[in-house]
Formats: sequence, structure tokens, C-alpha cells
Amino acid sequence: LLGVVWLPRASLFVGFRVAGSSGALQPAVCMLRLASAALRSQRPNTSAACAAMESAMKKQRLAASGAAAAAASHGTPIAARARLHYSKEVEGKRVGRYIGVEDQGELADVHSEHEVELGDARELQPPATVDTRCFELRNNATAVQNFKDDEEIRRVYYSEMEELVKAATGAERVFVFDHTVRDGAAGSKLNAKQGEAAAAVIRVHTDYSDESGPRRVQTLADSGGYTGVKLSEAETKDILSNDFCIVNVWRNIKPEPVQSKPLAVLEPSTLDRNDFLRYEMQFAERKGENFALRYNPDHRWYFFPRMEKDECLIFKTWESRKDRPRYCFHTAFEDLDQPAGAPPRSSIEVRTVAIMPKRTA
Repeated sequence: LLGVVWLPRASLFVGFRVAGSSGALQPAVCMLRLASAALRSQRPNTSAACAAMESAMKKQRLAASGAAAAAASHGTPIAARARLHYSKEVEGKRVGRYIGVEDQGELADVHSEHEVELGDARELQPPATVDTRCFELRNNATAVQNFKDDEEIRRVYYSEMEELVKAATGAERVFVFDHTVRDGAAGSKLNAKQGEAAAAVIRVHTDYSDESGPRRVQTLADSGGYTGVKLSEAETKDILSNDFCIVNVWRNIKPEPVQSKPLAVLEPSTLDRNDFLRYEMQFAERKGENFALRYNPDHRWYFFPRMEKDECLIFKTWESRKDRPRYCFHTAFEDLDQPAGAPPRSSIEVRTVAIMPKRTA
């Protein structure tokens, strides 16, 4: 005990001591209404007050120890709490959804929510890279003036992103085959038409499966992409016989930092292949597929708080090489401690194919 403070308005003495390395003051002697009780010839009733204060202090210590344990598990400070949406299997149905077609009753898109803590990815040491963790953050200013103009995006932004992905992955060649602008005010519209904004995807997933990753490259030869890219059969054969990966780049397109529905990324070393789920997307003219995920308490989540417009989150959604992390599961999320009135986020993501240099014998 280092001292006693007399609080005249409350008619009590409170002892205090220094707690821990932080030097914070903690009450050590509780609610001693001795002077008041003596003056009024009352029996001092300190037990209830002491018990209440001890209970509050215990809760504080438990919360602090829990936060410290969570920070230790992530290797960074905990920056957010969220209820993430994982996929859940329904007996008799496959996991997935119908897009632009009538529900045939064979697919079910059911989620299970689980509260998780997200570490501050800015504090990772060493910093995350696409090769080591499937995601990384880079500063990369853009010359695009209007992200609502698809033509300007194709003309200006695509080449910027191709050079960025080359630098991050060491690829010999990169081409953009798709982009999506997302707006937090777009409701639940996940699949927007060209020139429209889509909603953020609140579901843990990675964009391609082991079947649909290579198949996406093949479709760029068969029917091309909506961006105009079309591969020749020779180009497709060359890519599919080589090492390649599909890499996304996500950017905030507002002048203020992201404050709502940021993007969370999963540490790939915490994945268990048994938790992967094939997620089907049935369109009128084709069937797409990606990987969804069952919940696992071992999962370790991160995000980059308050991303600025000049920052790009680069993440690998599928990788052909099996000697390194191959999948970045990700999801938009709502921070449980988000401040009231946080502005809706607007973002753009591009999808690229990154072809690696040919291996030498």
C-alpha cells in the first residue's frame, strides 16, 4: 500500500497501490467510511462495498489477461471483434446458391455466425507477404479519377495493378481479367451488372477451388472475360502447364479511411483441409465454384485497420504451387465496436492471373 486518499464528498478513504509495469493506480483498500461512521455513531458497513470493488477488479484483471492472451496468440494487438459468417451444411443439399435463375432446391447457402478477435495486420513482424501468408499491404497511388467509369478503370487501372502484382509475386506476366466495385450502401446485391456497384460479401470464402482455378483460365480462351481479355489456345496451354496463381487487389476508393465493413484475411497456417467446403454458384449459362469454410476455433484472423486510398491489399485466392500457402480465405465484416455513424465503405477489387517464370531444371 502506497497511500490513502480522503474523499470528503463521499466520506471515505481509498487506499491505492501501483499495479504492474504500466504504473496504473489500483484501489487497494475499499470504501472505508470510518470517519463518517464514527461521527454518526453508525456501524461501518464496508463488506458489501469491498466485495463489489473486488469483483470489479477481478473482472478487470480477467479482461486484461484475456486481451493479453489473444494478442499473444495473434502476435499483434487485437484490433477488432466480429461475428464472422461461416458456411454450414444442410442435409440433403449441396452448399451454394442460385444467381439469376430459379431456385431448384438442390443448393443451400446457410451461415453460422461465430465471434472472433482480429489482430492488427499492420503490426505483424515480419510483415506479411503474398508468399508467406497469402496477403500483404503495399502503398500504391493511382491515377484513376473516377472509379465509376469502367472505361477509365480498364484504360488506367488495369496496367497499374498488373505492375503491382508483378512486383508482389515475382510473376513474369500478369493480366487483369475482372474487376468489381463494391459499395456499402448497395444493400445485399452481390452480383452487379457492368457499371454497377455490388455489396460487400459477408461470408468466409476464397474465390476459386482447385477445379475452378484452372477452369477459369480455360474459360478465358473459350469465351473470354467481360473485360475484353481473351486468350488463345496456345496461351492457355502455356499458362496451365506452368506455375501460376490468381491474385486479387483490394483498394478503398474513398478519400477517408475505411471505417465500416473492412476486409478480414485468414492466416493460412491455421487452416485444416478437412474444413474446406465446395461452394457452387449456379448461373443461367454456367456453374462457378469456390471454397467456403467450416468454423474452426484455431482460425486466426487479421485485418489492416483504416485502410487509406493509396493502400492496396494484395491477396492470393488460388495457387498452383503446393510448396507454399495457396489460399487466402477472406470476408468483409462488421466490427462489433464500430463507432456510430461510421461512413459506408466503397472499394474496388481486381482479379488477375499471375504467371511465374518457367522453372529451370
